[in-house]
Amino acid sequence: MLIDVLELVTNKKDLEYDQVKNLLDDILEGELDEIKFGAFLAALKTKGETEKEISAFVDAFYDKARKLNFDHPATIDTCGTGGDGKGTFNISTAAAIVLSCFDVKVAKHGNRSITSNSGSADILEKLGIDIQPGEDKVLKGLEKLNFAFLFAPLYHPAMKKVANLRRSLGIRTVFNILGPLLNPVPLKYQVVGTFSFDAQEKVASVLRGKRKKAAVIHSLDGLDEISVSKKTRVLEIQDKNIKEYYIDSKDYGIEFDTSSIRGFSPEENARILISVLEGEKSPYFWAVVLNCGFALYICEVAKDVEEGIKLSSKAIESKEAYLKLKELQQFYKSGV
Repeated sequence: MLIDVLELVTNKKDLEYDQVKNLLDDILEGELDEIKFGAFLAALKTKGETEKEISAFVDAFYDKARKLNFDHPATIDTCGTGGDGKGTFNISTAAAIVLSCFDVKVAKHGNRSITSNSGSADILEKLGIDIQPGEDKVLKGLEKLNFAFLFAPLYHPAMKKVANLRRSLGIRTVFNILGPLLNPVPLKYQVVGTFSFDAQEKVASVLRGKRKKAAVIHSLDGLDEISVSKKTRVLEIQDKNIKEYYIDSKDYGIEFDTSSIRGFSPEENARILISVLEGEKSPYFWAVVLNCGFALYICEVAKDVEEGIKLSSKAIESKEAYLKLKELQQFYKSGV
């Protein structure tokens, strides 16, 4: 079967959903021919992955995932694809903590760093938060504190089968956009940052009809966040409709150079995050409230981004967000 589909994609023929899904099911249940599958991934990338092909990858790996039985009308994730190469601070992780101050359930799906100095798992670990809590702890944390971190390797053991191959290939493939699409909690809302406009369009096409409301973002300066420097392209998804528009941080009185929100080691990023939640009005603060404000708009807590920014700022300035971090540190204490 792998030879047959490899022949098709090397000739730049698009595949049907069932062709890809059946192939992946066979691979995940049986032996992996790394050479042929690596060639398949590279050829798929060269051809350009279609919505059907990506959806088949999502469904095949989601079928094998450890899923969490948590149903709530306001579940949200702010996970991005990573890989933008900009080395910024952990904006979406900080925004997720602020977001949990509101009446939403933040299921933060993430991993250790692959392309940046500090991934979401790395910074949370340095904050003393256990990144691998048991299922009961995760469900209780979502229910009581509105926040849980879902460490991707724990929930997607099937990914181990292709881990060595991905490292050996050393190029972006369809796997680089799967992470945000594989949250083990059923999501109603989602904000996904992507590393390119092409990836943005692909992720949006797959999310269409699968969330109550979602947005896929990529900025003109190449960030997988809402930028504080340049305009950010937004593909907003509601039901099966996709609306394109741009957000300009200057419209909200926010303008900084991208270098002012650069990231460092997990230890230093943890220190910066604490300073943001303590209310220090740095470029990091404004990047966090801008991105959290946008998320509040997407999950229908705020009527627009401007109101979302005001709500986010208030949550920090009132120390509510800082106290939330303290609660999370106590509840998800490492080693307990």
